[in-house]
Amino acid sequence: MSEIMDGFEHCGYLVELDEVIRAGHTKYRRTPPEFLIDHTPRSAASDTHDYIVAGMGKRFWGRKGVRPFEIRGLHLWLFENVNAVIRIKKMDGLGRTQGIQTGQAKDYDADREIPGLPPKPIRLVAGYWENETALEVTRTQIARPFGRRIDWCAAIVPMEKRKDGARVWAEVARQYRIA
Repeated sequence: MSEIMDGFEHCGYLVELDEVIRAGHTKYRRTPPEFLIDHTPRSAASDTHDYIVAGMGKRFWGRKGVRPFEIRGLHLWLFENVNAVIRIKKMDGLGRTQGIQTGQAKDYDADREIPGLPPKPIRLVAGYWENETALEVTRTQIARPFGRRIDWCAAIVPMEKRKDGARVWAEVARQYRIA
């Protein structure tokens, strides 16, 4: 976890991921209340996801060392400098993804082959955990999935809580697999 997260931080990606994810959630929350009232949790998550994916495209498109992929509707970003690939998802406080997973998402999380995706990078999920009212992002985070479980989850420290010289991330949860 430290090697990957420190790599993301060193390249400046953690700050950018935090900004993009929070901006996507904020953009959704700007939907007029008379329309929001009709949204189910599923449509809220879907719209928020789309805003984040669009933000990722705007932020990272054409960036050296970052390659976007869209494989049968699954949006992924390969961060070559860190040797990691990320997908975006709504999460719980431990980094587990929320909602019904497609077969392709299950394959991604279980490190099974996905045609078109390079086989070597570490597969991660980046996302947001909302407060109880779903009005605010409690935190943005990156998790290392292993099927429906996670190996680890790290929170990206919000801008207003960052301290000079301190890491931009903090460990949230670690689960150990039995070999």
